[in-house]
Amino acid sequence: MTERLVSKLHVALLSYDEREIRVRKNYLEEQNPAICCVCFHSGEELLRELRQQRSVDIVVLSSQLEDMDGYEFLKRLNSLHNRPLLLLQGDDWYSDATASFLRPDGRQYLPERSSLLDLLLDLRSSTDIGIFWVLPFCKQLYAEWGILQPDVNCEYLTTALQVVCGTERKLAVRKEILQTVAEEHHTTVAAVDCGMRRLIDGVEKYNTEAWQKFKQDYGLMGHSVTLGKLIYAGRQKLIDSGTQGRKAGR
Repeated sequence: MTERLVSKLHVALLSYDEREIRVRKNYLEEQNPAICCVCFHSGEELLRELRQQRSVDIVVLSSQLEDMDGYEFLKRLNSLHNRPLLLLQGDDWYSDATASFLRPDGRQYLPERSSLLDLLLDLRSSTDIGIFWVLPFCKQLYAEWGILQPDVNCEYLTTALQVVCGTERKLAVRKEILQTVAEEHHTTVAAVDCGMRRLIDGVEKYNTEAWQKFKQDYGLMGHSVTLGKLIYAGRQKLIDSGTQGRKAGR
C-alpha cells in the first residue's frame, strides 16, 4: 500500500452548527496532521458526494442538519453501498429510536464522550485495524490476483472484509458475514456464497505469484480455501499492511 493511503484519514463533519464543526475541524487537524476534515451542513450534499464516490472514511454526525433530521440521514446513509464509518456524537443519540437505525455490521459507533479531545481519540480507535483502507486495499489486491474490475464477486469479498474489520469478535461466516453482505447488495445469501466461491475458483485458476504468496503467508497453502479462511486471511493481510504503512510513515 502507498504511504498516502495509510497516512490520511478523511473525515466528514456534519452539523447545522457552522461554528461547532469549524472549531472541530481546526482542532482535529491541528492535533493530528493525518486527519483531513470537510464540513457539511446539508445531509443531502454529503449523500450526493458519497454517491459520487468522494473519499470519505468516517462521518461524524453531532446534531441535526439544515435539510433533514438525523434519523432521516441515517436511513438514507444505510441505503448506500460501501458507506463510510459513522460516529454519532452527543447525548441525543442514546435512545431506542437511534438503535432502530443502527445496523448490526459494526460500522457505527456511539461514543460515550463528546469533548473534542475524546472525539479525536474515538477517530483513532475506530480505525485501529485499518477498516478505512478496505476499498483501496482490495482494489490493489484484486489487481495483483489478476482479476479484471469491476467484478461483482470481488464486491462481495470487499463488503465481507468491511464487515469483519468492523469488529474484533469472530463472526459466523454464513449467518453474520454473508447475511450482511447479501443485505448490502440486495441479493440472497446463496448468491453471495456462490459468487465468492467462483471468485476463489478464478483466482486459483490464474494462480498469480501474488496469490501464491498470499496463501503461503496466511496458512492457506496446501489447503482448500474456504470462504471463512479467505475472508479472515484478507483481514489479517489488511491489518499487516496498515501496521507496516504506519511504521513507514513515522
